[in-house]
Amino acid sequence: MLNNEAMLALWAFIIFMVGTPGPANLLIMSLGARVGFWPAMRFNLGLVTGKICLNLAMAFGLLLLLAEQPMLKDAFKYISAGFMIWLALRGWQAQTTASELQAQKGTSYISGVIVHPLNPKAWVMSVLAWTDFGPALGNEAIQLIVIPLSFAVAQLILHSVWCLAGVMMARSLQNSLVLTRSLIILTVLVVIWAVATG
Repeated sequence: MLNNEAMLALWAFIIFMVGTPGPANLLIMSLGARVGFWPAMRFNLGLVTGKICLNLAMAFGLLLLLAEQPMLKDAFKYISAGFMIWLALRGWQAQTTASELQAQKGTSYISGVIVHPLNPKAWVMSVLAWTDFGPALGNEAIQLIVIPLSFAVAQLILHSVWCLAGVMMARSLQNSLVLTRSLIILTVLVVIWAVATG
């Protein structure tokens, strides 16, 4: 049976972690500023799918594998940082249309799927959810449903809020090249910080 107090604790943790700045939120904010809300939702659905896959992989032992193979873990960390920096820098030319960005795969579903499995902050969230909050929720079957589903709902809402913030900033600053490039630089710095501290 599901423990309601544990569920509330998990949700408080998820809302804080998913809602705070990180590579995924800054990427979707930057994307929203460049292409608008609805074109960025393909990427958002990819983010949600990627996090579900990461959570399921954690549940089925990926964390144990990486703990036993530190070189693999380090290689994975640097490859993931490189991918997220490349993804952020795709918008450097800024004044591109939504169709041009889609053609570049900049707003694609697949690009979104890849972000969370390669995101050091997402790894920390998943590890803590499974190790610190999961056992108190109930049996393994309950954990396997509640943790991925909770992250998915929170992401759909909070990533959309970050995207909308990017859209509103772009409108208020009239699609400023300075805004776009500032968001890209901020995203790159957050990725570097996440790798350095992860």
